[in-house]
Amino acid sequence: MAQGMQSKEWPLRITGSYSYGEDELVIRRAIVTEKLGELTDIQVEVLSPDKSIALDKLLGKIMTIHMAAAKGAERKFTGTIVRVERLALRDGFVQLLAELRPWFWMLDQTTDSRIFQNMTAVQIIEKIFGEYAFSDFKKSLSASYQQREYCVQYRETDFDFISRLMQEEGIYYYFDYANAERKLETLVLCDDVSAHKPIEGISTVEYRPGDDYKQRLPDCVSEWASSQEVVPGVVSLRDFDFNTPNAKLDVRANTKTKATHNYKSYELYDAPGHYYKETKLGTTRAQVRMEAEDARFDRRRGRASVRAMEVGKTFTLKEHPEKAQNDDFLITGATYYLQTTEGYGFEKNSQDLDTGALEFPDDGGEMFMVEFEAQPKSVKYRSPLTAPWPEISGLHTAIVTGKSGEEIWTDKHGRIKVQFHWDREGKKDENTTCWVRVVTPWSGKNWGMVSIPRIGQEVVIQFEEGDPDRPICTGMLYNADTMPPYALPANQTQTGIKTRSSKGGSAEMFNELMFEDKKGEELVRFQAQKDHEKLVKNMSTITVGYDKLDKGGNGGDGCLSQVVKKNVDETIKEGDHTFKIETGSQTVEIKTDQTETVEGKSTRTVTGNNTETIKTGNKTTTVNTGNIQVDAKSGKITVTAMQSIELKVGGSSIKLDPTSITIKSTMIKVQANAKLDAKSPMTTVNGDAMLTLKGGLTMIN
Repeated sequence: MAQGMQSKEWPLRITGSYSYGEDELVIRRAIVTEKLGELTDIQVEVLSPDKSIALDKLLGKIMTIHMAAAKGAERKFTGTIVRVERLALRDGFVQLLAELRPWFWMLDQTTDSRIFQNMTAVQIIEKIFGEYAFSDFKKSLSASYQQREYCVQYRETDFDFISRLMQEEGIYYYFDYANAERKLETLVLCDDVSAHKPIEGISTVEYRPGDDYKQRLPDCVSEWASSQEVVPGVVSLRDFDFNTPNAKLDVRANTKTKATHNYKSYELYDAPGHYYKETKLGTTRAQVRMEAEDARFDRRRGRASVRAMEVGKTFTLKEHPEKAQNDDFLITGATYYLQTTEGYGFEKNSQDLDTGALEFPDDGGEMFMVEFEAQPKSVKYRSPLTAPWPEISGLHTAIVTGKSGEEIWTDKHGRIKVQFHWDREGKKDENTTCWVRVVTPWSGKNWGMVSIPRIGQEVVIQFEEGDPDRPICTGMLYNADTMPPYALPANQTQTGIKTRSSKGGSAEMFNELMFEDKKGEELVRFQAQKDHEKLVKNMSTITVGYDKLDKGGNGGDGCLSQVVKKNVDETIKEGDHTFKIETGSQTVEIKTDQTETVEGKSTRTVTGNNTETIKTGNKTTTVNTGNIQVDAKSGKITVTAMQSIELKVGGSSIKLDPTSITIKSTMIKVQANAKLDAKSPMTTVNGDAMLTLKGGLTMIN
């Protein structure tokens, strides 16, 4: 091994999943930047005696930095090489600069648009990790998380999408490198200080200020600064849920800081709060935002030589002259500076420019130094809401979907399901999206207009506040599969509403109201596929034609033709029915029977002649109670029958036939005020019991 090549006894060395051995790649120095809820960035300067080293054999490989710590322990930093740059020759070695990132960074290289339904944020995160076979994560979560009915990732990297879910829920993370050698680091998900353990092997750290690092203890804090800043005192959120439109869905959370300034009443207000009617969830959302603000209020920063100091770990500071500073703290961020010291074969001077070399804060010759940020352990940490929230400002179109075998799929609110064109995972069924509300031209309390988009139709979707989780259907469109009901442009003057019978209706089965506006051919056409109901609560007036007397006849101006193939039922519940023909005649033709019932009085006035003809069959007039009166005041009454005419009252009758007249009764009286003539060729008067003839003068010839 050439002088200066690393060995396992070195205090700073590297290993990796690449094919080069430990004597072929040597670390010179590195800067590691970490923060709670953010991706680690590791910049490493590497030297190699192989002047033809292939960069592509390093890219995408895992590299681990090993650093000797206190009491024989070892501290590691691991990442995947995502960028490598050849800089120059340095003392006979090729100088390389490698950028290392955690596996979570890889999800910033992928974008997707998809829909998650009925899953918690944690379940969504686990699903995405599983899709990339990333199992190197650990859940140290204390809270339970509510299921999200509908959650959309829209044109976002998987990293941005997961980050905004975590920030909204109050989840953050850090990386654990304890078992990461030639394998990926572990992502630890947290939501409470209980997830953070003390620094390994040194839970208490002394404060030892001084400029000479050689005089300091090996594990101490040499610089310490505290700061406070003004933060809002209240977070208020409001939301709206159409199921409870009058409910006041306001929530708020107050700061828990001990600030005494006059600005604690300042409020951060936002709407919508992304919790709909779940005010309990809204309170949690507000509390998370407030805690993210509170986390900025009281901070510490410092410089230390504690090699075991890790982001996500806690420690207790002691020996600070200000007693209030001797407290328990959570490390929220850190920048580690690692370098080899001289004497390992690397000369300080180089014939080539040290192009791209890492910049350290000073040149004190220290092998290790960390600049860190911390906050009191008693304060909850929350990541600031920095992840971008996708906002959809334009229109989308989608296809209406539903259950197999159905033509219309809706709920009691008239909502629909759709499949977006960008959705690669939807199955075009009843589970493609959440229920989507449909805009209507007119809506009221049990009144308005209803038109439910049907399965297969293309619809226009917009998003409330641009939020992809809140789609609204604002219209419908024709396309090549769903063409207009009237052929265009041939029928461009036609306007109308044409439906289709469902389920299983054919093109000939529809209801329709169509308007033809072509000049000279104007037409309004109405079709009821089955029944037609019309209710007029007051007056109904129909005027056919206009004042024009030079046309008429069938099909002329002013004609009304009605054809009903089956029944016509007409009911007038209250009031009168008047039918008037001012000029012209009425013809009523009934092919079978006619029944007319009048419960009150029936009066018929005929100014001219009244002729009634019964071609076949009988005519019966029955008066159950009352009389029949026939009165020809200025004319005569003629009753003619081919066979007979018979009048009956009880047992009395008068019967007329073509050859005789028969009068029957218990008693018959014939009285003439002036003269009675009875004349025939033959006359018989017979009184079986008695015959009486009386007269002032009786003459028998």
